[in-house]
Amino acid sequence: MESNLRVFAAELVGTAVLVLVGPGTAILASENFGPLGVALAFGFVLLAMVYTIGHVSGCHINPAVTLAFLLARQVNIVRAIYYWVAQFVGAFIGALLLWIIIAGDETKDNSGVFAANGWGDHLGNDYGLGAVIAVEVIFTALLITVVLSTTTAGYAAGFDGLAVGFTLGMIHLVTIPVDNTSVNPARSFGPAIFGGTDALEQLWAFILFPLVGAVVGVLVWLLVHDVGLERTMLDHSATRRARDAASGAMSKAEDRLR
Repeated sequence: MESNLRVFAAELVGTAVLVLVGPGTAILASENFGPLGVALAFGFVLLAMVYTIGHVSGCHINPAVTLAFLLARQVNIVRAIYYWVAQFVGAFIGALLLWIIIAGDETKDNSGVFAANGWGDHLGNDYGLGAVIAVEVIFTALLITVVLSTTTAGYAAGFDGLAVGFTLGMIHLVTIPVDNTSVNPARSFGPAIFGGTDALEQLWAFILFPLVGAVVGVLVWLLVHDVGLERTMLDHSATRRARDAASGAMSKAEDRLR
C-alpha cells in the first residue's frame, strides 16, 4: 500500500491536471470545438490520469469517488481525508494556473463564469435547481457505478481507464447545457473561486448533490454486482430489508417467467 503522502501527491497532481484541462478547454477552445470538444477533453484527461496515477492512488481525483470507496470500505477514513484535502487543493492549483494563463485576456472567457458550474441566470439558461439536482445525482451515480465496477472481481484488467474516461465524456455531452457538468465537487470548487460571486453562491449544490449521487451509485453497484451489503458501510437493518425485498421481488418475477 502506498504511503498517505504519495497518495496525497498523486491526487493533488491528478485533480490539478483535470481542472487545468477540462475547464481550460471550455475557456480557451470552446469556440473551436464546442461542447463536444469539452466533453472529450474531460474524458481524455481522466483516461490519461487513470493510467498515470491509478497505480498510486486509484485516481479518484473526485471527492464523490472517494466517498464511494469509503462507503464500500475500500479506503479508511484517515486515507479518505488525505484524498479529499489533496483533491480540493489540487483543484485550486489547477484553477489558479488556468487563471494565470488567461489573465489580461478577458475574451478567452466568453462565458464570464470561468467555466464554473451553475444554473439559471448565472449561466444564461432556463434550467433551475431541480434540473441541477437531477443531473448531479443521476449522473454522479452513473459515474460511481462504473468506477466501482472496474474494481469488482471479474472485471477485465487494464480497461478501467477507458471505461471511466468514456463515461465522463458521455456524461458531459448530456449535461453541459444544464449546469456545465460537475459530478465532482473538486472540479466545481476550483473554477468557482475565480468565477465570481454567483458561482460561489451556487457552489453548495455542486458539493452536496454529487455526494448524494455517490451514495446512490454505491447502492446501484451493490444491486448490479454480487457484492455483499455487509461488506460496506451501508449495512443497516433498513438497507438489508430493502435488499431482501428486492431479491424476493426478483425471484418471484423469475418464477413467473419460467
